[in-house]
Amino acid sequence: MSARNPTPQDDESKGKDIPSILPLAPGGVYAVKWETRMKRAEKLAITPLPDYRNPFGEAKAENPIAFFDIVAGGYYLGRVEVEVKRDLCPITAENFLKLVEYKCYAGTKFKVYPGNWLVGGDISDLDEVVWDANDPEFFNYPELLPEVRAGGQSIYEDALFKDENFDLKHDGPGVLTMYNDDEPDANGSRFMITFDTKNKELDGKHVAFGQVVSGFDLLYSLQKLGDARQEGDTFQRVTIEKCGIKSTGSNAVAAMAQQQQQQQQQQQRQQGVTTAARAMSRKANGRKHALRRTRFVPPPFIRACSLASSSSVMRMF
Repeated sequence: MSARNPTPQDDESKGKDIPSILPLAPGGVYAVKWETRMKRAEKLAITPLPDYRNPFGEAKAENPIAFFDIVAGGYYLGRVEVEVKRDLCPITAENFLKLVEYKCYAGTKFKVYPGNWLVGGDISDLDEVVWDANDPEFFNYPELLPEVRAGGQSIYEDALFKDENFDLKHDGPGVLTMYNDDEPDANGSRFMITFDTKNKELDGKHVAFGQVVSGFDLLYSLQKLGDARQEGDTFQRVTIEKCGIKSTGSNAVAAMAQQQQQQQQQQQRQQGVTTAARAMSRKANGRKHALRRTRFVPPPFIRACSLASSSSVMRMF
């Protein structure tokens, strides 16, 4: 008796959580055909979080919107969009936006801590690489990506940069904030997004710089894949399939300049110093905040990503 042709339901029942993979390099890095991934894509049954509201209110037009396409167990779940508060945290925002723009977060994994937050952005530990199957060449990430600091690193000349400010509080779910291993002034590429309504223990230790404006119900459902031991492990691999900038924001440069000017004027009023003392204060502040004037020099892995993404034969997506 001849074997019957399997139906799509049979295909899904066999190894549902195992995507079609092609070994690309040692160390657990894989390449997955985009067309194969999209054919097998399905949405999980997601229960929306009741009455979710943006923790910092409506997104401002001058701030950029970044997006992540999320995959779990080899299946596409949907898109998450975040407002990046460049008006309040320009240094932290620039670091995050450059990593998104150059697709450095594509292939990175999420750790899930149910009831608390999820952690992502470790560009030193890629799960897989995705390329367009129609391309004759693909973005060979392991070859183009030189050594990166374990745990990820920033876009600046120093692998880690200082805490910019703690103006935004972790008062609700959906807060985008930096991850720093509970060490001060240790910001790299990793970030967190909160699940819970109150995360006061993060205030004054982690720099909040954005909020989820779309797709939080998707992130909230990922808690079902987390481990109650709060070690970040998930029952299925949760990764960023694709990332990018949806909106660059309007009048962003003018808004940042105005914000910095207002902060300087407020500091001067509080100090109540004379003209001569103001000059000394500006000089001291110049040393204290030298990082603000640091010229952006992309590290090697950023330059490699930029070179490959601009090539006609080497495209990531």
